[in-house]
Amino acid sequence: MIGRAIRALGARIYTHPTVSEDGKPAGQFGQLKVALVSDYFTADCLSAECSIRILNPRNYEEVISSWKPDLLFVESVFHGLGGAWRYELAKQSRLIRLRTPRTIYKLVQFAKDQGVPTVFWNKDDGAYFEHFIDVAKAFDYVFTTDSDCLPRYRARLNPDVPVNTLSMPYQPAFHNFTGFDFTRKEGCFTGSYYRRILSERRRFLDMIFGACEDAQMQLNAYDRNHDRLSRHIEFRFPRSTHVQVHGQVPHRETGRIYKEHVMCLNVNSVTDSDTMCSRRLLEILASGGIAVTNPGRAVDRYFRDFCHVVHSREQATELFARLRQGPTAQDCERAAAGAAYVRQFHTWEHRLQELADVVGF
Repeated sequence: MIGRAIRALGARIYTHPTVSEDGKPAGQFGQLKVALVSDYFTADCLSAECSIRILNPRNYEEVISSWKPDLLFVESVFHGLGGAWRYELAKQSRLIRLRTPRTIYKLVQFAKDQGVPTVFWNKDDGAYFEHFIDVAKAFDYVFTTDSDCLPRYRARLNPDVPVNTLSMPYQPAFHNFTGFDFTRKEGCFTGSYYRRILSERRRFLDMIFGACEDAQMQLNAYDRNHDRLSRHIEFRFPRSTHVQVHGQVPHRETGRIYKEHVMCLNVNSVTDSDTMCSRRLLEILASGGIAVTNPGRAVDRYFRDFCHVVHSREQATELFARLRQGPTAQDCERAAAGAAYVRQFHTWEHRLQELADVVGF
């Protein structure tokens, strides 16, 4: 009851983006029908790859029974698209726990009863493994972005439940390489700032903000939480003479931002995984952006040849001072190679094929 009231209040306060449903995109998976519980970014990307219908606690029975999807795909979400699944998936702390989630289990069982394969993808492992492990137990198939979590899942799930890695992809329909045309000798960051959680992430951003001041590099921060009331408290960017905070940019327009700026900042919240990186890093590289990122095992394994990995304020200051004068031929060669690399290995089409190989749709 309380959860429904909070969701209803959120629907009145916030304007949520919408996603096109039931389309028939061109491509290998254009005829695939996916019933979906996800955040906006995943839904937007999948809508350009296959036919989707967005599920909420009120419509799932009608959608599954009448639309007859090929797959139920649920990802780890705290709110979900439009806030529809707030308090329904993630395990809450005792301080704010309202009740044990029930609707998601009813949804999964209903899909199973209709013969629809059920897939859970924790894109937020391993920091949020415990938040979603109970929900994961309900599904036929479980996927994680963090290969290090595979043993943990196998220890907690029934032995007949397949568990596999599914790394973060990007959507080339929105982020793609069209050559170089840097019109702003400034940096950009499309993301969030957290004051209480993810301290390593915050320290890296603070270091970068300081380096921007040292190098006189303007950084345009397009705040993902700009429209939320909590941006004034929990998600407030620190004051800085060289960080200009702007409103959120629509997801499909971020590629333009990456192509305009001479430096595109990325920060990975998880750095101790061989398989995890942010969606933002893939989208920067796909757009031909000059990526600057924090160190991490996945970065070192897959992306170090295509981006600037920054370890210190001094290194960042030197790099930013140089980029203010414009990119070198080597910068552009690296960026073009990065765009080609992610296009070859890290699209949503690749990830759907990995799902198909396991699930069999």
